Amino acid sequence: MKNMTMGKKKAALAAIAVASVLMTACGSKEYLKDINASKYVTLGNYIGMEASAAEPVVEDGLVDMYIQLYILPQNAESEVVENGTVEAGDIANIDFTGYLDGEAFDGGTGTNFDLTIGSHQFIDGFEDGLIGVKTGETVSLDLAFPDPYTNNPDLSGAPVVFEVTVNSITRQNLPEYTDEFVQSLGIEGCTTTKELEDYLYNSFYDSEVQTYENTIENSLTNAIMAECTFKEPPAEMVDRFYQNLVDSMTAQATVQGVTLVQYMQMYYGMSADEYEAEFRETAVTTAQQYIMYQAIADAEGLNPTDEQIQEEISSRVEAYNYESEEEYKKSTDLEMLSEQLMRKNVMAFLKENGNIETIPAQDSAE
Repeated sequence: MKNMTMGKKKAALAAIAVASVLMTACGSKEYLKDINASKYVTLGNYIGMEASAAEPVVEDGLVDMYIQLYILPQNAESEVVENGTVEAGDIANIDFTGYLDGEAFDGGTGTNFDLTIGSHQFIDGFEDGLIGVKTGETVSLDLAFPDPYTNNPDLSGAPVVFEVTVNSITRQNLPEYTDEFVQSLGIEGCTTTKELEDYLYNSFYDSEVQTYENTIENSLTNAIMAECTFKEPPAEMVDRFYQNLVDSMTAQATVQGVTLVQYMQMYYGMSADEYEAEFRETAVTTAQQYIMYQAIADAEGLNPTDEQIQEEISSRVEAYNYESEEEYKKSTDLEMLSEQLMRKNVMAFLKENGNIETIPAQDSAE
């Protein structure tokens, strides 16, 4: 997995921090209701702020690519290749050892590793070097690590030799893409290839719309924050946002079957000290943002009503198939839900009273 740039790391963590505020709270119970927001922020201008984003567009060919690369392979039948050679798309079970200056180096050895050819899990040239290799055959691959190589800076640009043995080859036999195949997927409302393609298109478009909205909201938030003067937010509130972020990232790591330390190294290129400092910085920024939103809500009368909160609860009970409203309330921090609804009201107000520009797709691509 390629590491993110620092700017993308911060943006990704900030987005996760905002999304995670609906998680069940752990530890601190310091909420916006417990403070007077105006004591922690002096608002500047927040009316008529400018923001722009590219219009939501689904790229040509994206639906077909998703079907070919994900849906069909996920429903393929696997076949062990007894007599043949490795081809692109095959799963090669391999043993490998990497040598630097004739010595095996740390992290360069593996046994019985299932590698999908074309997945780009290994450095450039590794997977391509296995194409055409037979089961039981061993090959030497003269390669070089990329420069820089953030996973291990000591190996940046280093020439290495990998000795690789192909233990077995597994090939996927893709199903035929027909109406009958679509029906076997069990997707509600999808009984034909056309209905599946429309379903996927709408899903991708909804995602693009969400990206558009997030871009506008982030731009407005950053612009308004630049107009504000902040005092240090309450430590308890920062701790709450910090723990939410830790919990959210830990959950993502668990899905991948790794620890938080491993996940942050693999996907963000961060050590434990680095990501903990980043989490803390993100938590401070998130606390300031919510204090700012609360100050605007207080000034403009945008705090959620009891009716709005009840409507949201009822909607979530139905959307997430809770047996009852009481069950949902037991698993949810209602104060955090109220804060999220307040933010929603504030963002709607800011967009309605802002100077929002939608950039046509052809312009944003240039």
